[in-house]
Amino acid sequence: MKLDELLHRFQGDLQIRNYSARTVTDYGYNLALLFQFLEQRQITDIQSVTSATLAEFQRWVYYQPTKQGTPRGVLNQNGILAAVKSFCRFLKVEGYLAANPAEGIEYAREPRSLPRNVLTPQEAKRIIEAVDTTTVLGYRDRTILEVLYATGIRNEELRNLTVADVNLEEGLLRVNHGKGAKDRVTPLGQIASRFLETYVNGIRPQLLGQRHGDRLFLSFRGNPIDAHSVGDLVKRHAKLARVKKHVTPHVWRHTCATHLVKNNANLRHVQDLLGHGSLATTERYLRLTITDLKEAHAKFHPREKS
Repeated sequence: MKLDELLHRFQGDLQIRNYSARTVTDYGYNLALLFQFLEQRQITDIQSVTSATLAEFQRWVYYQPTKQGTPRGVLNQNGILAAVKSFCRFLKVEGYLAANPAEGIEYAREPRSLPRNVLTPQEAKRIIEAVDTTTVLGYRDRTILEVLYATGIRNEELRNLTVADVNLEEGLLRVNHGKGAKDRVTPLGQIASRFLETYVNGIRPQLLGQRHGDRLFLSFRGNPIDAHSVGDLVKRHAKLARVKKHVTPHVWRHTCATHLVKNNANLRHVQDLLGHGSLATTERYLRLTITDLKEAHAKFHPREKS
């Protein structure tokens, strides 16, 4: 059977098992790299693929630039390898392969990097309060920033919100189909709830006009807001507030988590709020809250006593 046909069946299996459309697409893109590699080596039969073949592919990927011509990071490389491992596992389960050649292939070691450009409470407040809320789009932008800061929600999760996901009576926000197809409910807080109430009742109807739709955040033309628009508005308002850090929607997510941890929030609660699958992912925010370390350094380092 041809590789393209095997890929088609694999993606169908992913859909049956309720993987997100984005994951199905990403796996297809990543496996296209494997097929390109196999074609260069004139390997057309999947049964000819061995562990040695995939080990060579892993080295080949390391030297392949991205679409933008930049070097591939470790996370990108491991993402490609994850697609290959899943594909080979599927082929063995379905009987296309007698053994799984990817089983012994190890992921590259991922660096334990810290989030960059986390905003201080003063910077976050300055950006939010600098938004001109006297205009329809300005009020929408302020509401988006309040929600990002209050909930730590991801860009895609924010764009997928519907009006029905907002529970103003309880001050809660339902996030459907988050990363890993997981649903969660997050508290909004009083300020974000207040802005959302005004936005839903007074601002959104003006943006929607005569159109019909259930998405919460809309563009000037009444369409669901897109990923680039969210990124642009976040960056624009940071610039207007003269905050020189590179601010993205994900920076607001990091900022929300860091400020909660710094104020002694329970890590399990922060994990639930952000929708992290592992507590280890949440724990990295502990390393950003070094106030106690700075105080100990100032108090006990001999150089500080002189």
